[in-house]
Amino acid sequence: MSKKDLRRQQIIQAATEVFGNSNFQNAGISEIALKANVAEGTLYQYFKNKEDLFFSIPAQKTEEFCDEFNLHLQGIHDSFNKVRKLIWYYLYFFKTNPAYARTLMLEMRVSKSFISSRTYDKIKVFADKVLEIIKEGQEEGRIRKDMDVHVIRELLLGVLEHRVTRWLLKEEKYDLVEHYDEICELIFNGIQSSK
Repeated sequence: MSKKDLRRQQIIQAATEVFGNSNFQNAGISEIALKANVAEGTLYQYFKNKEDLFFSIPAQKTEEFCDEFNLHLQGIHDSFNKVRKLIWYYLYFFKTNPAYARTLMLEMRVSKSFISSRTYDKIKVFADKVLEIIKEGQEEGRIRKDMDVHVIRELLLGVLEHRVTRWLLKEEKYDLVEHYDEICELIFNGIQSSK
């Protein structure tokens, strides 16, 4: 990794912590620069402004999330087991990355600028992978064919996003993965084919 890439990574890591422990409005560039151990002007060599830095954070972390999720799917051939892995990994990843979870779920997703960000593009890759798994399940006859794949995806991701958001709003006072089996059962009861 080049010195420039390393410095950019250092700034993003510092910004993740600052934004994750505060919010976009209250987080300051000077605080991020201090945490990254760089001059404030250095940040502007890498990012246009605070919003550009803010939206760059999750793009990198979301790419990491997608790469790791694909790695976790290796060797799993059954669609239901892929959905189980998706549910577990989603909850586990956000549990182990709470600053990223706060930034993405509580700040970024409610911003009008989110849909035009690099992070949104990365999340779309993940959402497309979820659709692929659902379609695979329909082809196997395991997932209902009488429901639109997009509705099934909304059900699945909606439950997970709500779970993570509620956990964050409750100040992470319980284990996010604690009710994993119950969540799987609930989702499978809704999407499982009756055949």
